[in-house]
Amino acid sequence: MTPQIKLIGFPMPGRLEPTRLALALGGIKFEDSCISREQWGEMKPKVAPLQMPLMEIDGKRTSQSIAMLRYACKLSKVDGKPLYPEDAFEALLVDEFVDKVGDMLVPMLRTFSIADEAEKMAARAANMKKGGDAEKWAAHIDEVLGKSKSGYAFFDRLTMADLTIFTMMWIFQTGFLDGVPKDCLDHLKHIAAHKKKIASLPAVKEYYKDAKDVQTFYKC
Repeated sequence: MTPQIKLIGFPMPGRLEPTRLALALGGIKFEDSCISREQWGEMKPKVAPLQMPLMEIDGKRTSQSIAMLRYACKLSKVDGKPLYPEDAFEALLVDEFVDKVGDMLVPMLRTFSIADEAEKMAARAANMKKGGDAEKWAAHIDEVLGKSKSGYAFFDRLTMADLTIFTMMWIFQTGFLDGVPKDCLDHLKHIAAHKKKIASLPAVKEYYKDAKDVQTFYKC
C-alpha cells in the first residue's frame, strides 16, 4: 500500500526539490505544503530538534533532506528501475556523488554568516573562481558526468544522482546568491549537457510545464 506523504518546505526549490521530483517521476502522490518563514517561526519550537524541510509519512514526521530523498527514490521507479539502486555498490556510488554535490554547497552556505557585505561578496567570488572551494567540486562533478556515454551520471539510467545535480544547480545559476554570476558554471560543459538531458525527459517536462519564477530554471 502506497504511504500517504506530505512534504513541508519553503516556496522555493531548495533541498526539498529533488524529493518532490523523485516522487513525481515515480507517480507517487504527495501533498506539497509550502509555508512562509513566519509560519516556520511558529512551528519550529513544536517540532524541535527537527529542521526544515520535513516529510510526513502516514502521519509520522521525519527530516534530513538526503534521507528523505533516498526514501523517495527507493519508492519511485522509472522504466521499471528504482531511482535508488538496489545493488549495494551501485548505491554507494550514487551516495558518494550526492555527497559531493553537498560538498559543493557547503562553502557557499558558510558565506551567509559573514556580516560584512563586501567580505561576503569577496568570499563568494573566491569560492566560484577556478579552483575555488565550490568550483573545484563542480569541476570534479563535471568530470564524472563527462565519463558517461549515456549522459546520465551512472549506469545508463536515471538515478538519485541525476536528480540531485539537476535540481541543486539553480543555487549557482539563477542569481539567487548575490555576488555569484549566472554564468559562473558555463565553462563546465558536461553539467550543462546533463541539465539539458534531464530537463528534456518527457516526465520532467510534464512536471515543470507550469513552473513559475525560479523553477523555470528546470525547463528546457
